[in-house]
Amino acid sequence: MTPIQQYIHDIVQEKISAVIDLVDESGTPIGRLLPLTVSHLDDEVILGKLTDWRNANMNFFLTHFTATIERTRSWLANVVFKNPTQLMFLIYSSDQLIGHFGFKDLTEKDVLLDNAMRGERGGHPKLLQAAGRALIDWLFEKTNVKTVYGYVLTTNAAAIMLNRAMGFGLWDKYPLNKSVTNGEARWDIGPKGGNSDDNSYCYRVEVVRSGA
Repeated sequence: MTPIQQYIHDIVQEKISAVIDLVDESGTPIGRLLPLTVSHLDDEVILGKLTDWRNANMNFFLTHFTATIERTRSWLANVVFKNPTQLMFLIYSSDQLIGHFGFKDLTEKDVLLDNAMRGERGGHPKLLQAAGRALIDWLFEKTNVKTVYGYVLTTNAAAIMLNRAMGFGLWDKYPLNKSVTNGEARWDIGPKGGNSDDNSYCYRVEVVRSGA
């Protein structure tokens, strides 16, 4: 395990804290990011919100299935928390849980920003944007990655606007190819510039470290 992987592992196991403060353009505090950790596996309220948000926004994910609290708990315990290249944060406005943001596939060179979700109304109108930008800055501070990248469905206008506001560029277009297994649909990303039989596409976007 690399030092940064050990760092992520220790955050998840609650050996160290990793709270990220969120501010608006004027520097006024508007919220904070708190990492999802092992203690959340016993928090039925938070698991319920994560599950409800996932179901309500299913069309914006590359996998379609009906989430349950137990499935969410199992995913966190057996996928997210066992992967030292992945971390998810809960977004709070004061004491109100608003959504989540995270990253995965962390390497020496780059990292995938994903799991952006505003599940509740309330808080600053640009809270999700501030959370994403703060998470990018945190990754550049804590790791040696040169590039933070993401994928955005071409049909998700709100996510496109959010990513532009967070400073993402590039916007290369990739096809999405559908497969169905046990009644669950999945869209896999094909080669850049290719065609999709389902006429489904996404953009790959990037933020590059300053001076890189």
